[in-house]
Amino acid sequence: MLTRISRAIKELSFLDAVLYAIERGLVASGGSARLYRYAFVAQPVPDGPLLPPRRGRSIDVRIVDARDPVLLKLELTSEVLDYRANLDSVCFAAFEDGEIIGCLWLCLGPYDEDEVRCRFTHLPHGATCWDYGIYVLPEKRSGFGFARLWDTANGFLRDRGVRWSLSRISPFNSASMASHKRLGIVRLGGAVFVRWRRWQLMASRMAPYLHASADPARFPHMTLYAPTEVPSSR
Repeated sequence: MLTRISRAIKELSFLDAVLYAIERGLVASGGSARLYRYAFVAQPVPDGPLLPPRRGRSIDVRIVDARDPVLLKLELTSEVLDYRANLDSVCFAAFEDGEIIGCLWLCLGPYDEDEVRCRFTHLPHGATCWDYGIYVLPEKRSGFGFARLWDTANGFLRDRGVRWSLSRISPFNSASMASHKRLGIVRLGGAVFVRWRRWQLMASRMAPYLHASADPARFPHMTLYAPTEVPSSR
């Protein structure tokens, strides 16, 4: 664990490195307390595809029902699929040689986070969405699955006039941050959540800034605004 923390200090800001050390310590302790660090980002919807026409064509991406059993092959459970279906989400699944290799989820309305108790509202309405649950099988991550998922999802969003896709990413996950940076993300802010038994504490530089509750029915509502200008396509 010391090696991982040392690597994190080199890759993260000082604050995130400290929070990562605390998060790893809580996990190692085996107790019920958990820390979650989120970076909120906005990703522009490009004017065209990310991949050249002939790249990744062997990967078929299509919309599937949120409760489709094929998704269970991606380390998802029936409970998670039910939860996401109730959010009225759109699920894109990537297939190669007839086998599912990844998925990506979009929520056009407010998003209720499943790791912590929090509702995220993205604005402006109609020009933004929320993306989450992006996953590609480890053995397929060196291929075109990630880009093919986003090309199909971006086409879906362009047809609906959506200019930005907002999400939360863990700064502790350097691979995920690097993948999203290549897609042109703009960082909007961040928050820290600490959960212990029924209690949850949230701290952020964004409203509502500080929130604490032991009641599952009481949780923070955060409103995230997309940037006013969309970068020109690269």
